[in-house]
Amino acid sequence: MLAALAALAVVMSVRWLRDAPPPTASSALPQPSTAPVELARGAAADPATHDAERAKLEELQAMSETFRNTTFLIAIRDSGFRCNELLSVYGGLNNSRTWTATCSEMLSYTVRVASAGTLVIEPTLQYFDGISPAVPPR
Repeated sequence: MLAALAALAVVMSVRWLRDAPPPTASSALPQPSTAPVELARGAAADPATHDAERAKLEELQAMSETFRNTTFLIAIRDSGFRCNELLSVYGGLNNSRTWTATCSEMLSYTVRVASAGTLVIEPTLQYFDGISPAVPPR
């Protein structure tokens, strides 16, 4: 059965390669874009995305601490990360777009508001000192 599937895969790939049009010289090389390039200068290029970011920040700041933490917990889990219980959240001060959420599994995540007004979750490495022998008192 496995051999039949492997043979079918080989036959299909050979047919796909045989039927594909040959690359032309003009399509083989990447072509430079003629679209104007706009550099970011500290603000979003599109005012609508900047408004979405500001609206999301205002929404998060208006929430109670419990509701905001629950929102972050759901966002962490929806992003595919593990967090059974959210122990603490800090950040978001002075219109900062970033919070740090610490979970019970000794995992932490950075939660930030993207320019489109969505929450972006990134794992954060925590620093732990190794256990060292105690220094005797003098």
